[in-house]
Amino acid sequence: MQVKHDHEQYEKLLAQLRYAVHELPAGVLYGANGADEHQCAEWMQDLLVFEQLCRQLNKDHRAFIEGCRWHFEHYPHYLGRRRHFASYEQYTVERHGPLKVV
Repeated sequence: MQVKHDHEQYEKLLAQLRYAVHELPAGVLYGANGADEHQCAEWMQDLLVFEQLCRQLNKDHRAFIEGCRWHFEHYPHYLGRRRHFASYEQYTVERHGPLKVV
């Protein structure tokens, strides 16, 4: 039964993480709104759980995980300095980050 539970949690987290980054390069979402610093930290915790589940279930989402990690780490930095940028897309491009996460 644990494998079934792990697979269900994997599917749930994958859907949530995909939703969080589906508006890129506009920004990271949390619910219907843009994420804040604390919500990005929550996403990072979810991402760590997802990464562990991927290893347990032998699922390869390395590129997706790294893309999410980049945005969950950088988006709070952008929020504190957004007056210096025309958009999050500009911020991402200037830092050679991924414009999309798939």
